[in-house]
Parts: sequence; C-alpha cells; structure tokens
Amino acid sequence: MGNPNVLIGSDYGPIIININDFGVGRGVSQVGYWSKDDIEIIKILINLILSKKESCVFYDVGANIGTHALALVKIFGEKIKIRAFEAQREVFNMLCGAVALNGLSNVYCHNVAIGDGRVRNMKIHLPDYSEINNFGGLELIPPVHSDNQRMKKNKIEDVGVATLDDFDEVVDFIKMDIEGMEDKAFAGAKQTLGRHRPICFFEISKTDIDFLLNLFRGIHYFGFRKGGDLIAIPSEHKLGLTGLERVF
Repeated sequence: MGNPNVLIGSDYGPIIININDFGVGRGVSQVGYWSKDDIEIIKILINLILSKKESCVFYDVGANIGTHALALVKIFGEKIKIRAFEAQREVFNMLCGAVALNGLSNVYCHNVAIGDGRVRNMKIHLPDYSEINNFGGLELIPPVHSDNQRMKKNKIEDVGVATLDDFDEVVDFIKMDIEGMEDKAFAGAKQTLGRHRPICFFEISKTDIDFLLNLFRGIHYFGFRKGGDLIAIPSEHKLGLTGLERVF
C-alpha cells in the first residue's frame, strides 16, 4: 500500500492532502482551495477587528489539514495568531506539515478534541485513510444529525479532550467545524465568550441548534445564517452581514 499523502500547490502555498479525501483534499486539488467564500467573509470580519486593535487571536477548531490557518496567515501575516485544533492524529500530522512547509511560526497546533470538560480523554474510531472517504466529516461522537454513517473505519485511538476555556486567553475569533460537537465545545467556552466576546463562525447542521441559538442570544450576540453555518457577532459591533438571514 502506497502513501496516499501528497504535497501539492494551492492558492495560498504548499499543502499536504490525502488523495483519497473527497472533501477538503479534493477541493484543494481540483479548484485550488477550500471554502473560499467563507474565508472571504472571515477576512472582512478580521479586518473589522484589526481596525480596533493591532493584532488578532483566531481559534481554528476542527482545523483539518490547515486550509483556514494557511490562508489567514498569508493574508494577515504577523497581525494574526492562530491556535489550530485537530483531533485526528494523521490529519493533524498533515496540518503540522503545512505549517512547517510554509513557515507559519504564528500557528500553534493542538492534537486534541474540543469539548465541554466532562471528559478529558476519548476513544475515536478513525477512518481508513487508504480508502476513499471524507475524512473531515468524521463524527467523534454520534451527532444530533449524522451525514457520514457509512464512513469506512479501521482502528481506534485515544485522544485528549480540552475546553476552549482551558487556554484562558484573549480570543477575537472562533471558527468551528467539528461535526456535531459544536454544542459541547461552546458549552466549554462560556468563560471565553463572556470575557472576550469573540466573533464566532461555526457549523450548525449536525449539532443541537436550539442550545446554540439560546446560548448566543442570551449573551447578546447577533446571529446570521449562511447555509449550514451560523455567524455570531457581539451586538456591540453593531454590524450586519448583507445577503445573510439574521436569525436573532
């Protein structure tokens, strides 16, 4: 069995993909990058933050192979510091490879899952990386709404579980895509949300939507829906997003 990981060029620099990945990997290889429209929205919002302060701390929760981290550092340079969290060890190694290859000294990589603090270690049933799969769609726990039950898996590994509150630092922006665990991750970030009021851009299609809507509504955020994602912006920014549905 050959190594499915290959180094390719992308719109923002060299990156490592698994040729069997029909999600992020295929997107990068076929069109040059992944989630370009999301990155454009994030760029606008980070520019808003940087209009008020000299630098920005960005949490990339569910970083996958590093597409968001790579793009944002190439766009903002030393004005941004990124913590990139990825639970799948083999995907995490690819993330670290991209960070090293591109010299991203302001990206800090963490091989952990993000949760609510009730457990600090979990066993995850990992994909078979030698078979065609959407590796970024791995569900670490059964979500409220699953779309990846047929994923081919072949081994179990332990991974540590952290909360965002564990890091106890100023955070300006949280991007999160963790396949149904978003409710748990934000339950473990209540101090961070209350103290630092970060802008949040996260997937809601698999998770407990009502919990998240009530959480952010209760702490005076404005919420805008973009397909299966929600963008939550602290009300003090007094900012609207043209073309997106405001849900609270």
